Amino acid sequence: MIRRSCSVVAMCLALGLPPALGCGGGPSSSSSIEKALEAPKKEAPAKAAGKPKEKPAPDPNAAPWTVDAIRTAMTVGTKVSWSRSGTDAKGKKVGGTLTYAIAKAGDDGVTTTYTIDPDPGTNAASSQLATAPWSTLGPFFAMEKPTVTVEGRESVTVPAGTFECSRARMQDFFGNQKTVWMIIDKPGVLAKIEDAGNAGDDADKTAIVYELVALPAG
Repeated sequence: MIRRSCSVVAMCLALGLPPALGCGGGPSSSSSIEKALEAPKKEAPAKAAGKPKEKPAPDPNAAPWTVDAIRTAMTVGTKVSWSRSGTDAKGKKVGGTLTYAIAKAGDDGVTTTYTIDPDPGTNAASSQLATAPWSTLGPFFAMEKPTVTVEGRESVTVPAGTFECSRARMQDFFGNQKTVWMIIDKPGVLAKIEDAGNAGDDADKTAIVYELVALPAG
């Protein structure tokens, strides 16, 4: 018994444990020795922070706007102006500035008017209210049930500035053709419009280019 006590005391001293605190040879001393002999627990390695998920690149052949975004941006009173140049259906040169205005706006549709300055004699008719359903192409230069082909994205410079745009070709039921450049971060606003007239009418000399003069206020 003396030998066991001595060996326990010696082990305690070797482990740096005071004999009086747990090396009396009883159960408490055995427990203390076992704890002292336990290998230190290794901390679990910290998990590496996951990389943030990258947003998918926008589809260059998809319309850049939604109807909701256009409806929010195109409020009553909004006016947008474009300079115009080229020739009309009879081959006569055109110029001046065309201005569209939002007269009414509801959940289902939008009402617009437009005028040309200086007046070429058409303002009395064009200033009449025209209502159409909301479209992902915006409320201006509307066409009757057009076939639309979005061809990609490109930078366009006009009097209002340089803008990243989505280009789309449109043709309506009657054969009228337009190419439009939709400003990606300005829902409803077209930077440029090319009116090519009626593809099925050889006598139609229309070739008009409209370029945005300024972004709508607000």
